[in-house]
Amino acid sequence: MKLKTKIIIPTAAIAIWAIACFVFFQFYYPYHFFYKEQNQLFLMTSDWLRTYFDDGAGWLARMGGEFLTQFYYYLFAGATILTLVLTLLAVMALLLLNRLGLNRYVALIIALALATVEAIFHLHYQFQLSASLSLLGWVTVLALLVPRISRTAPRTSHLIPRIILAVLLLPLSAWLFGIPKPGKLEGPQWYVERQLSVDCEYYFGSWDKVIQLVEQDADRTPEMLFYYYLVQAQRGQLPEKLLTFDKPELGTFYAIGPETPMMTIKNMNELYWALGDMTYTERAAMMANVFSHNNRNVRMIKRLAECSIVSQDSAATRKYLGILENTLVFRGWAKNAPTVVSYWEKTRFCNRKDTISLGDNAHNIMMQLLDSNPDNTVALDYILCSNLLLKDVHNFKRDYDRYCTDLGRKLNNTLYQEALCIWLAANQAPEELWRQYISREDVLQRFADYNEQRGNPRFKGTYWYYFDKAKKPQVQ
Repeated sequence: MKLKTKIIIPTAAIAIWAIACFVFFQFYYPYHFFYKEQNQLFLMTSDWLRTYFDDGAGWLARMGGEFLTQFYYYLFAGATILTLVLTLLAVMALLLLNRLGLNRYVALIIALALATVEAIFHLHYQFQLSASLSLLGWVTVLALLVPRISRTAPRTSHLIPRIILAVLLLPLSAWLFGIPKPGKLEGPQWYVERQLSVDCEYYFGSWDKVIQLVEQDADRTPEMLFYYYLVQAQRGQLPEKLLTFDKPELGTFYAIGPETPMMTIKNMNELYWALGDMTYTERAAMMANVFSHNNRNVRMIKRLAECSIVSQDSAATRKYLGILENTLVFRGWAKNAPTVVSYWEKTRFCNRKDTISLGDNAHNIMMQLLDSNPDNTVALDYILCSNLLLKDVHNFKRDYDRYCTDLGRKLNNTLYQEALCIWLAANQAPEELWRQYISREDVLQRFADYNEQRGNPRFKGTYWYYFDKAKKPQVQ
């Protein structure tokens, strides 16, 4: 009966802990796994595996950690892998403490506390699985080396073999597992998790989920709003949704530099891709790759492959797809990518202007894209809406004429009509010009109502109210 108790209680306690660990990471913290998977790369080639040996001590822990991390791409895989690693750590720690002669309940508490602390380290988006494998390796080796302490002192003849074994195994363990590195003891990064949820759902193509996550969040971050508007622009709904929130975030006022946060660089890559400028998309992807863990980022390699397909650069396409074909997760995608119709359709939106850009001024980039292809509606809405956010009605009217009026098309959405009203009124335009630009009688009537009570909150949501009351974004 005592033997059963000794087995059942620790087993039940560790099982309950493992279930709690899995539930938390899978259902409350899943997007950190996707981020970690995207910001590393693991190739099944001898040359790639040899790089782990070249990096020195701890190569097995790093190799094992990055090999397992690539499977975080799959749903449930991240929480499952992490739970198994931490549960095994608790089991081996319990075995080690039992061999040291600690009370079995004290040993159980310490083992679970060790696994819990390690789980807390994984709350940070930069903590690597290899660090936990390093600790697991050392705990396992010590559990094998430490003699079981009993009431009777061990004979010298029993200690000598273990000493010899320790002399052999400890240097080998240091070479295989390196020195375990602790992470940060801090609470869940809910702010980061919320940002990553929108980022990853956009990456996976779940655009309805992006809209849902942003609209249901009461404390929206600029990064979340960026993807919200990016989705709306590609659906042709940016003008209608621009003033949905108090501080719209388009990403067109950022410039990539040495102080630019990693999240912003990734956002710029997605913005340029949606606009259709492959040169700037490639630049942002390269920079995101450089600043990733060990300069390896499979998401950016995938994006570079897409850029080369759209740009019809066959040599670069072979290079990047060749890299991805040596992964376990993206091998199938790499083989099918050249046949994806949407990539070839995107080719006609590329910048074909023969020019050298001296900086990432989004306005100039979008003008070049529209001069190459006036049907690029994403670039058109972004350039017009960016002007409006800056309250630059003069340049809005200039760009509107260049890409709409002069091409014989009229945009009758409410936002653009309201902005044109401001320009026409400011320039005291004749009635004929009003009829030329404003085709919506309801807009004219409401503009007259607004002028009688400017700044009235009941007009919130109109461009007139934004123009009078909102603070325009800063250009970085």
